[in-house]
Amino acid sequence: MINMMPGTNRKIPLKYLWRVLAYLFIAALGFVYVFPMYWMLITSFKAPREVMAWPPTFWPDGFTLSAYKEVLEVFMFDKWFFNSTVVAVAVTLIVLIFTSLGAFAFAFYRFPGDKILFMYILSTLMVPIHIRMIPSFLLVRGLGWVETYQGLIIPMAATQCALGVFLLRQFYSGVPRDLVDAARIDGCREYQVFLNVGIPLVKPALFALAIFVFVAAWNDFVWPLLMVQGEQMKTLTLGLLGMSDVTAEQIGLTWPQKMAGATLVVTPIICLFLFFRNIFVQGVSLSGLKG
Repeated sequence: MINMMPGTNRKIPLKYLWRVLAYLFIAALGFVYVFPMYWMLITSFKAPREVMAWPPTFWPDGFTLSAYKEVLEVFMFDKWFFNSTVVAVAVTLIVLIFTSLGAFAFAFYRFPGDKILFMYILSTLMVPIHIRMIPSFLLVRGLGWVETYQGLIIPMAATQCALGVFLLRQFYSGVPRDLVDAARIDGCREYQVFLNVGIPLVKPALFALAIFVFVAAWNDFVWPLLMVQGEQMKTLTLGLLGMSDVTAEQIGLTWPQKMAGATLVVTPIICLFLFFRNIFVQGVSLSGLKG
């Protein structure tokens, strides 16, 4: 016991040292991620002359909302916000409905070619958007869906279904099959088994998938850029293109106005995560452990 004490005393400080270093690293990494958001926010409240001052100020001398007012007057942010909301909500609902059904089938049913079909669905995750972009556009144009909500929603939902099937199927695989068999023995039809047994068991995964899909649809830029030309059907991310440097020089936009526009775009996503962060983390962790 006497010989072991010195070694033990040396290990305790070393353990705490590594823990402190880990916390410092996490804090530094968090600062790297948060600081651009902070700079965007405070710049939107500054006057144009203060933005160009040197050295830069990390807190506005005087808060002003003029940048937000000017941006809302010049651009159709209310219409763009409505379009982004419709597209993101519709894509999320479509993906949740179809992927929950598909994942349930892959997890609890056996049919010829089920493994091949599942691998084919997963393989679509490996196809870059740049390869399928032109065929998808030609197909949508042939259907007459350019400049329409269905042209924005349906192809975007189709690209997210593979991820949803994979995520929910992994979660369903960890569910005891006896629960499903017991429901069938009790006389439940297949749709009742799905609604009363399947859906309640995967609620955390569904919430996590919903946040993933909603954020992806809200932030998507490439597909709306192909589908939309007029101002009425633009989404928020596409509307930010109108606040680019070229357009800004033409209409005299300042950096506070640009940052105000960017803040209006990212604020709904940040609020969504803050309100549902516990459910999101629970769904991601459980989905990773199951199966």
